[in-house]
Parts: sequence; structure tokens; C-alpha cells
Amino acid sequence: MLYVSRNGKVRINYLKREDSLLIAKGEVASSSKPNLFHKVEIVYSFEKKYLIRGSCDCEISSFYGICKHQLMLLYVSLRARKKI
Repeated sequence: MLYVSRNGKVRINYLKREDSLLIAKGEVASSSKPNLFHKVEIVYSFEKKYLIRGSCDCEISSFYGICKHQLMLLYVSLRARKKI
């Protein structure tokens, strides 16, 4: 494990910057199911300031394509990249 958020709800397993992209993989705690962590992957563009690609194994992501777990991983990854 590369980084864990202060509250322990976000665990980053992989974090890398390639040119203007931020690539992150990790686990985010479920808010509805205790002791369950969702597997999440994101690719963020600094140039476009946009989440280019993301995936999560939660139910919402399968219907809408984006979920709060992806946003939580993005937020923590942007903060963590300065510390790693």
C-alpha cells in the first residue's frame, strides 16, 4: 500500500504521473456496506482538468459510469502526490 487517507477510507495502491496525466489505482470504503472496499481506477488529465477514464466495482458506476468512489480516489490522489 502506497498511501492511506487520514480517515482510512481511501487506500492508494498505485499512483503515477505521466506527462499531463495522473493514474491512480486503489480501494475506497463503501458507505452502505461496512468492511467493504471498492476497487477503483482513475486517469485524470491536468491539461483538460477532467477525469478521462475511471472504473469502480460498485453498482452506481455500472449504471452511470462515474461514482463518488472515483471522485474520492481522485481527491486523495491529488493531495497525496505532493507527499509521495
